[in-house]
Amino acid sequence: MDDYLAGDGALLALSPHLDDAVLSVGAALAAVAATGRPVVVCTVFAGKPVPPLSDPAVRFHRDCGLGEDAVAVRLREDLAAVAALGATPLHLPFLDALYRRHGDDWLCTWLGAHFDPGLPAEPELVAEITAEVGGLLRSLRPAAVWTCAAVGGHVDHRLTLATATAACAAEGVRLAQWEDLPYAIGRPAGSGPGRLLTGPVPATHRERKLAAIGEYHSQLGMLFPAGGPAWREAFAGHAAARLATHGAEELVWGAGPAAGAHASGSGLSPSR
Repeated sequence: MDDYLAGDGALLALSPHLDDAVLSVGAALAAVAATGRPVVVCTVFAGKPVPPLSDPAVRFHRDCGLGEDAVAVRLREDLAAVAALGATPLHLPFLDALYRRHGDDWLCTWLGAHFDPGLPAEPELVAEITAEVGGLLRSLRPAAVWTCAAVGGHVDHRLTLATATAACAAEGVRLAQWEDLPYAIGRPAGSGPGRLLTGPVPATHRERKLAAIGEYHSQLGMLFPAGGPAWREAFAGHAAARLATHGAEELVWGAGPAAGAHASGSGLSPSR
């Protein structure tokens, strides 16, 4: 991984939602942060919706045990989780799919619609996110960017991957993709877009990841309804399985260096 992170620039993790980066690559991010390299976890869909909300959004909040201040609660959870990894959080203002409208109706009209590959295209949103990420790249000048591979097919994951790919190509920044968790838990690993960048990490970083995941109180009960230690067992079991088959607890794949990849400067921006 060191040769992929050339120079002294930050590692930028572009997370679709307020938990995805930590759930998927928290141990690897903690390991990079422990070397002294700046690590920025930027959540794309962290905007606060204006009521009234759609029925699916209201149901989602109920399933998570959240009220009208749902996004504010999740933002606080994310601040604590990212800090537990030794990273810096950054929150972009774009709305989660459950809060977005399409014309006169909601984009997601039923709970689970965000996984529908036939959802209407959102070209204006794609352009806005690509421009925002491009500006962030020019400001931060990261050594590399990691984002989701969109395993599971969530529309926000697909948009994050598409816009990160476009912005990184335009700015000449290296882009790698992680295996999305918890979607990939219990599934065989894909081959990935390029070589595997990650390897084994010390137990201390695995524990830091679990501690960080534990900060997402509102999400754990929804993702793992069995409660108790079920989520810990799920992540630990997945890590052990991937270590046995791939030599790494968390999978991050990267292509070759991008032309003119930035390799210096930190320029960290505060969370917003």
